[in-house]
Amino acid sequence: MTPPAELVVEVGVDVARDTSGRWRRPARRHRAHPDLSPTGIPHRRSYLPLAH
Repeated sequence: MTPPAELVVEVGVDVARDTSGRWRRPARRHRAHPDLSPTGIPHRRSYLPLAH
């Protein structure tokens, strides 16, 4: 079970993936957005196809 969200943060990721589908580099936190509510952010999942 996921704990409830308390803070909205902006992150940056390198979209390059390894052969297992994992990101090659970790996500990096850019800045916190204390003015935004976690319940007001739409949940998105992106599924990028792997390059073969």
